[in-house]
Amino acid sequence: MIGGKVADVVTTKLFRNGGSLAVRIPAGWVSEGEITLSRNPISGDIVITQKAGRMKTLLEKLASEEAADDPVFDAAITRDQVTDDISVFEQQASQNVPD
Repeated sequence: MIGGKVADVVTTKLFRNGGSLAVRIPAGWVSEGEITLSRNPISGDIVITQKAGRMKTLLEKLASEEAADDPVFDAAITRDQVTDDISVFEQQASQNVPD
């Protein structure tokens, strides 16, 4: 389990590619780029990871989504740092004070 969810697990075959062994990985499971192999010296378990692919996928997803409407963020990036004596968060808090 990863984060309370069952991880995808598949049994696959090894095959020879020249003088090396290769692993068949289902299409769509990894993106182009490098992977990392690690081997537990005690159990012999081999783990294949591709962290960079996750970041690339996340960045592509974020780039494809429409920007969220966030007035606090918009005010913070357009705020005049020299003339504003009160922070955006203090301004928001003062506007939300019940009468």
